[in-house]
Amino acid sequence: MSEDSTGIPELPCPNCAANLLLNGFYNFCSERSTVTERNYAHLVHGRIYMDHDETDSQVEEHKCELTAYCRACNTELPWPLYELRDIDGARPQVAQEMVAALLSKINREPGSGTEAQPA
Repeated sequence: MSEDSTGIPELPCPNCAANLLLNGFYNFCSERSTVTERNYAHLVHGRIYMDHDETDSQVEEHKCELTAYCRACNTELPWPLYELRDIDGARPQVAQEMVAALLSKINREPGSGTEAQPA
């Protein structure tokens, strides 16, 4: 089922203002995998040559880094990957509330220039 993107909330990149939910974000992962190499020999012009095919690739270990980056400007984002991925599967109204919570986190961080000043 395909729906248009009008219900997707705006989560602006703090650096370039691109909507991270439409333009995307990325992270890095490392993997360790095993591959079966099936070796065989063949004869060409009186010489034996060895060759192989790779099959049965299996991921043994997959680790995602928690740092996320904006796809538009490649800048590190202030939210860990799991907080951004929490939006997955949410209804638009709930996603909007989640986006508001994410944005409020960066507005409360010391040094952001937007934190409340003591009276």
